[in-house]
Amino acid sequence: MRMAKKLAVMVGGMALTGGLLATGAGTAGAAQAAPQAASDCPSGWFCVWAGKNYTGRMQKVEGRNADLTGFVVFQGFKSWYNHGKSCDYKWFTEKNFRGDSGVLARGVKGTGDTVWFQKSNQWVNCR
Repeated sequence: MRMAKKLAVMVGGMALTGGLLATGAGTAGAAQAAPQAASDCPSGWFCVWAGKNYTGRMQKVEGRNADLTGFVVFQGFKSWYNHGKSCDYKWFTEKNFRGDSGVLARGVKGTGDTVWFQKSNQWVNCR
């Protein structure tokens, strides 16, 4: 039952944003404090927060990440911000850059009640 609920949340979220999920094989980190604003995301990183309105635990990625499943917040977050310096952020629903994917333009951010998941990511459309 729990797996079915997670899948329903993921599918519902994908329908709303084109499937906001990510993948990568670079560096990822977790913030110790609970940031309160999207501006807490360092320049050059893609950041996610456990809670809506950029609250709760924050985790961030830089570079390509083939497996984000070890980072708890990437497996259920409500806020995100692409604070990349020159690239768009491409997410994937599966590890190793597989599954459904989508691109979030540099500077885009979002928050709400929907719970998102990402399994891998990479940076694209660099200028």
